[in-house]
Amino acid sequence: MIRMLALAAVLLCAPVTLAQDAKDNPFKKAKVGDYLAYKMTTSVMGKDFDVTMKQTITAITEKEATLKSQASTMGFDLPAQETKIDLTKPYDPAAAVNQGKKGKAKFEKSSEGKEKITVNGKSYDCNWISGKLSGEAKGVNIASEVKIWFSPAVPMSGLVKMEMKSNIANVKMELSESGSAK
Repeated sequence: MIRMLALAAVLLCAPVTLAQDAKDNPFKKAKVGDYLAYKMTTSVMGKDFDVTMKQTITAITEKEATLKSQASTMGFDLPAQETKIDLTKPYDPAAAVNQGKKGKAKFEKSSEGKEKITVNGKSYDCNWISGKLSGEAKGVNIASEVKIWFSPAVPMSGLVKMEMKSNIANVKMELSESGSAK
C-alpha cells in the first residue's frame, strides 16, 4: 500500500508545469545538487500517513537532466525513482512520469488562476491550475481532482503546493525546502 501511495504521489505531481510557458524548460537552469523537499500527508480510509519526498538533480548535460526522487514514510525509505528530462524540448511532466510505464497519466485542466499563498512560513506569488488527473499505479486506476500551485521563485519544477482528492487517497503536499547541495 505504501509503495502504491508513493507511485500515486509521483503520478500526481505530473501536471505541475502544464500551465507554464510551453517554450520553456525550467530544468535548463538546474545544476547538479539542486533539490526540492516536500512534506506530504496522505489520508487513506481515515488514517493519515506522513511522507517526505526529496527530488535532486544528480546529473546534467546540455541535452539531459537526471532527477532522482526519494520518498520515506513511517521510518522506511521507498525505492528511489530516476527520471531523465530532455532539455532540448519543452518540459512535459506527463511524459517524464510515463517513462517506461504501460499506463499513462492524463490531466484535464478545468480552471486556473493566480494567488499569493504562504507555505512553510514563506510567501509565494503563484499560478494555480486545477483539474482531473487519471492514471494507473501498480494495477490500480486512480481518478483524482487536483489543484496545484507553482511559482517561478521555486527552482526546477516550480511546485509549491498540491492538494488531491481521489478514489484511493487524499493528499496534501507542500514545499518544505529548496536549495543546492553544492
